[in-house]
Amino acid sequence: MFFPYLLLGQYYPSKNYSTTDGLPNNAVRSLFLDSKNILWIGTENGVSRMENGSFSTLNEIDGLGHNSCWDINQDSNGNMWFASYGGGVSKYDGKKFTFFNVKNGLPLDRVRKLFSYKNKMFIGTELGISIIDIKTNEVVTIKGIRPHFGVFMVSDFFTYKKDVYFSTINEGLFKVDFSRSIPKIVPIVEFNITGNDKDSHAYSLGNFDSKLFLSNKGFINIIELENLKKGLLSTSTFGQSIIWEYVKDNRDDIFAASWGLFDSDGGLYQISNNKMVNVSDHYGIDSRNLLNVVYDKSKDILYVGSKDKGIYEVRLNKMIDYNLFKEKSIIDFEVFNNQKVILHHKGISIFNASNTLFSSISLSDFKKAEIDFIKKTKKPLPTHADDFFELNYKLPASGIELYRLVNYDKVLWVSSNIGLFEIDLNGKIINYVPIHTYEFGFTPNNKFFETNPYGGVHVYDDVYNLKVKSLDEKVTAIVKTLNYNDKTYLLSVFNGLYVYKNNQFYSYLAEGIWKEKKLKHITVNSKGQLILAAEFGNVFIVDDSKAFKILKTISKKEIEGNTILFLESFKDFILIGTEKGINLYKDGVIRLIDKEQGLKDCAVTTSQIFENQLWLGTKKGYYTINLERLIAPQMTVSEMTISTIEINNVPISSSNYTWFRYNSKELICDYKDNSFSIDFIPKGHDFPNKLKFRYRLKSTNRWSPYSEKTNLFLPYLPYGNYNLEVEVFDSNAGKATIFKLLEIHIRAPFWMTWWFIALAILSIFNVLVYLIFKSKKKSREQAVIHKRIAETKLEALLSQMNPHFTFNAMNAIQDYIISNDIGNSLKYIGEFAKLIRQTLENSSKQTIAIEEEIEYLKSYIMIENMRFDNRIETEFHIGSDVDVYHSKIPTMLLQPFVENVFVHAFYASHPAPKLTISFEMLTKNILECKIVDNGMSLNAAKKTKIHNSKGIQLTKERLSLLQISNVNPINIQFTENNGTTVTIRLTV
Repeated sequence: MFFPYLLLGQYYPSKNYSTTDGLPNNAVRSLFLDSKNILWIGTENGVSRMENGSFSTLNEIDGLGHNSCWDINQDSNGNMWFASYGGGVSKYDGKKFTFFNVKNGLPLDRVRKLFSYKNKMFIGTELGISIIDIKTNEVVTIKGIRPHFGVFMVSDFFTYKKDVYFSTINEGLFKVDFSRSIPKIVPIVEFNITGNDKDSHAYSLGNFDSKLFLSNKGFINIIELENLKKGLLSTSTFGQSIIWEYVKDNRDDIFAASWGLFDSDGGLYQISNNKMVNVSDHYGIDSRNLLNVVYDKSKDILYVGSKDKGIYEVRLNKMIDYNLFKEKSIIDFEVFNNQKVILHHKGISIFNASNTLFSSISLSDFKKAEIDFIKKTKKPLPTHADDFFELNYKLPASGIELYRLVNYDKVLWVSSNIGLFEIDLNGKIINYVPIHTYEFGFTPNNKFFETNPYGGVHVYDDVYNLKVKSLDEKVTAIVKTLNYNDKTYLLSVFNGLYVYKNNQFYSYLAEGIWKEKKLKHITVNSKGQLILAAEFGNVFIVDDSKAFKILKTISKKEIEGNTILFLESFKDFILIGTEKGINLYKDGVIRLIDKEQGLKDCAVTTSQIFENQLWLGTKKGYYTINLERLIAPQMTVSEMTISTIEINNVPISSSNYTWFRYNSKELICDYKDNSFSIDFIPKGHDFPNKLKFRYRLKSTNRWSPYSEKTNLFLPYLPYGNYNLEVEVFDSNAGKATIFKLLEIHIRAPFWMTWWFIALAILSIFNVLVYLIFKSKKKSREQAVIHKRIAETKLEALLSQMNPHFTFNAMNAIQDYIISNDIGNSLKYIGEFAKLIRQTLENSSKQTIAIEEEIEYLKSYIMIENMRFDNRIETEFHIGSDVDVYHSKIPTMLLQPFVENVFVHAFYASHPAPKLTISFEMLTKNILECKIVDNGMSLNAAKKTKIHNSKGIQLTKERLSLLQISNVNPINIQFTENNGTTVTIRLTV
């Protein structure tokens, strides 16, 4: 039978990736698995690579030649090649791109196909082929083609007996002849160019064993490769639609991606014995516009690319199958005479060993059996007064609810809301009993019992005649029963565990054996131990063979999910079903099986194990799960690599950051560069959503909490050495693996380095030695000098702010105000305030720039000159080689000499009074300052005793202390009738 599983139902193992998941575009033009089994996706908006279920994209911004990527391949050196429709070919070595287009020798920039063979990359364009040497990048374009339709569209390549062949859509099949120095195209099969569609297209090729599948328009041609040189297509054709790519899996099943252009018969096809079956629905593929398909042998996964809905990931291991079963709600399963029996809301279906429907019982059949019994029986029907759950015999067939199946002594028992039915080996109803019960069964001594939610448990001597042996009204709210060895166990959601033995019931709760009150599920493992579960609580492994003993408690916190829906045991594993999926437990480790592995509907209604298969019922069908594959060791993360690192929010790479050695997984950085963001990629696993990560910086540190993010943020790490480790827990494999991700070495600040500390200690030692042996007298002299510098500086400040100057300033302001000269009074006040502020600011400095000294003197001169009605002409001369901004002179140096000019140099009627201040560089380090006036003569100067000015004396003393090597820095020259010249020489 062809694809028998299709007759049973539907299997949904696929996952769809689209732009919402990070794909740059839903139009997938090409798929390629590289040598590391990394999937590359060519779209209409760039190229992506998929790892760990996430996408990283290359496009024109990153250097890709053109965003519309129609094919991808990898050469023998590991370089990736991307063919574009309109932009030629891009070669990518992992760091940079190399472009090939018409300018480099391609016949056309519209490239459809790439093919790697030995050290060559074959380029199939819409106007023929080119061959590029992967080492030298030399381009050879084969000329001499004669397209019949204006194009020569290359659609596919293949090799046969070390020869390279290619197909074109309209022209036929050709061989590349390398027998000469210049390659030549040799026709092998030329299509009928007269317009006969029967043999005039080749959209793609599939090379399988000795046959070549050629995709024609609406069917497939077959060519026997041994007859390839004959140049004839086989008359054998089959199939439909247009196939754009073929692939074969590990089971030798052939799959084909189809898009019918203008027809709606596209999708994923499976090919066997020259027959095609559309399996799109079977694998959950809802697009009918498929362009490509690739197969991952290591993971047994198909990747299918569509023109409109992105990528489909299809798992072919068939660990989990889903049967829609005409969307019938499954109630219970049972094995009966080597047949599988399914109880559903429409009745019963019985299947033989080959999964063929053997017999069925409808709701109408059950109703008929009830009616026939009522008509024939002469006995009174049980009522509530008789401690029975009274039945509604007027209930129509459509109102029947079926509860449970029990296989006992070669007959099948079915409970319902209209009574109890007995079914024989042929699937026929042979007896009806008017009893309403949810849970029932048979004791080890072959007594039938049934539970009444309100009336306890009935045990019968003769169930057919309703002869009750005993009634225990205390045994209530029973939800599950189990016969094992010489005991019958009954579970109550209110009163815990009961056991029936020696013809009576015992309550473990009432007798103080076990205090657990709410139990829902029970099964037995391979060791003969009981497995029990509360609906919202823990799971218990119990030994009740001799004395009751709890061997193991699986905490609710360990189980994924809140509500336990079923409980089964297989070999050494416990299967705990919840709304999150199947918790597969063994030896303290839990694996989770959920929608990522194909269990999309976790709302399980019932469960049963048939040999090595787990059957799970749902409200729309049932799952069959291969338990051997389920418990088999699973692939987990085999490698952890770093994708990006940011230091202080700045991305780095081995190419642009010299001290980052990526290949050695070592990072060395300065103490200031100590905040890290690290993105990592786990590789080698099947299910990215099953991974959780935690890290530690040193083996002595505690692990961080688990996180699902593949990113670490490590802010403000102190200097030191760190061995960053990441532990990944794979809940699919049930394994935790530790990876050394990165060594981080943060340099200590220089003041914490050994050499600096040693140098500091040595320096301190030398200073101490120097201080010890330094003359105490010298120390006292230094102290006196510093004290005197401070005193002279303060005295200079006080001399500049002497009461006489302040008094004169205040009088000047008063005169302006009395004269109602508001403008000058405000100006005077402003300049006076500015001068005081500058004086106070400069007093805190040992030296100031020449430019600051000039500004200060201008303010002082302006105030003094206003008292002379601005008659005194003032000039400043600054030499061209004087750096007024950077050259420093002692603070408050020139003001005393300028003050003497205004106080003593000019009398009230002095004609054309003038003051000149100049700065000149005598040498590179000697600055000469001159203060020249045309005031009183020598005799007059002597009368005023200018040389005894207190400010001038303080200035001389300061300079002798500050510039010890500067001998006689101040020189004052008096003339007979032409004023005074003060010369000051300073070391700068």
